[in-house]
Amino acid sequence: MSDLTQKQDIESLTLAFNDFTQIIDRFQKTYDILKSKIDGLNRQLELKNVELETKYAEGENIKNFLKSILENICDGVVVIDSNGRITNFNRAAEMITGFHKEEMVGKNYNFFNKAKNTESRSALYTLTTGKESYHRKKTLLTSDKQEKNVEFSSTLLKDHEGKVLGVVETFNDISEIKLLQEKIIQVETLAALGEMSASIAHEIRNPLAGIMGFAGLLDRQIKENDSKKSLVKSIILGTTKLNDIISNLLTLSRPQQLNLTQININKFLTNLIDYFKESFVICNKKLSFELEVDDPEVSIYLDVQLFQQLMLNLLHNSSDATENEGKISIKTKCNVFEPVHSILEEDEKKELITLFSYIEIEVSDTGRGIPDEVIQKIFNPFFTTKDDGNGLGLAICKKIIQLHRGDIQVKSQIGKGTTFTMHLPLYEQF
Repeated sequence: MSDLTQKQDIESLTLAFNDFTQIIDRFQKTYDILKSKIDGLNRQLELKNVELETKYAEGENIKNFLKSILENICDGVVVIDSNGRITNFNRAAEMITGFHKEEMVGKNYNFFNKAKNTESRSALYTLTTGKESYHRKKTLLTSDKQEKNVEFSSTLLKDHEGKVLGVVETFNDISEIKLLQEKIIQVETLAALGEMSASIAHEIRNPLAGIMGFAGLLDRQIKENDSKKSLVKSIILGTTKLNDIISNLLTLSRPQQLNLTQININKFLTNLIDYFKESFVICNKKLSFELEVDDPEVSIYLDVQLFQQLMLNLLHNSSDATENEGKISIKTKCNVFEPVHSILEEDEKKELITLFSYIEIEVSDTGRGIPDEVIQKIFNPFFTTKDDGNGLGLAICKKIIQLHRGDIQVKSQIGKGTTFTMHLPLYEQF
C-alpha cells in the first residue's frame, strides 16, 4: 500500500471517528435530556402516587365514617338492589326487628317485610313504581313473631347518571309513642270521669249522711231482740260501704298535697309486713312472706300514710290471688345513675344523680295470675273481677305512685303469679 493511500485511509478513519464522536455526544445529550424528563416524570409520578394514596386514605376514612354513621344512627336502614335483594341492614334495624345482618343480606325484601298491612308503600313498592314514600306507618313482624309499629320512608337509590340501583328504606320504632298516645287518651278519659265522679260523689254524700244518721238513730232505738235490728244493721253496713266508695272516688279525683317524710324503706316494709300479718285475717291460707332489700340503710321521701295505703292494697290483692298456700315477696333495688362524662361540674353531676336515680320496689305473689285481656284494664276505675270489689283500689294505687313522680307496671303469668313493679325517685325531694 502506498503512503498516499495509507494517508487517505487514516483521514477517512479520522473523519469517521469524529462523526461517531459527534453522534455519541448527541446521543449523550439526548439521553441526558430524556433522563431529566424521566426523572421529572418519576418525581411527578411519586407525587401523584402520594396524592392518590392520600385521596384513597381520605376516601376510606370517609367510607368508614359514613359506615359508622349508618351503623350508629337510631333509625333502622335496609337497602335493596334492583332485584329486591337486601344488600345492607344496619345495627338499629337489627335491634328493632331482632334479625341479624348476616341472615338478612342476600334475602328477598319480603322476608323482612312480613307486615299485616301489605298495602303499605314499602321499599318494593317504591322499586316497582318509582314512587317514594315519606313518614308512613306500618307493622313489622320481629324475629320472635311480635308485631312492632314503625314509621318508615323509602327513597330511590341512583347513580350519577340517574340509573336506579335500588331503594333505601329507613324506619324507627314508634311502639312506645303509640303506647303513650293511648295513655294520653286514657288519662284524658279518666280525668273527665274523675270530674264527673267528684260531682256525683258530692251530690250523693249529702243525702247519704242523712241516711246514715237516721239509720244510726234507729239502731240505738231498736232493741237487740227485735227482728228489725238486722235490717237496720244491713242499712248501716250498705251505707258505710257506699261512703267508702265515695271517699275513694274523691281521693281519686281531687288534687292532693303530699306530706313527704324521709323514711328508711327497709324498716317501713318490715313494719308493714308485720302489721299486715297481724291485722288482717288470711282465710285459712298458708302464706309466707319474703322481704329482700339490697341496701338496708337507704331512705327515700314518701307520704307515709298514702304509701302504706298503696302497699296494703297490693298485699291484699296478692293474698286474694293466692288459693290455699303460696308466697308473697317484696324486693327493693337501688339504681344510682352514674354520669360518664368527666367534663361535668360537681354540681351538675349531683343534679343528674338526683334526677335519674331511682328505687325499684317489687311486690310479687305465686297466685293464679291475671289474663292478658284483663291486665290492660286493671288500673281503670271501677274495673274489677272480684264479686265484692269496687274497682278503685288499683286506680288509687296508680294515682299515689304518680303523685310521688313514679310509675307502676304489672306482669303476670297464668298459674305462676303476678308482679307489680314500682319506680320511685331515690334522692329527689320534690
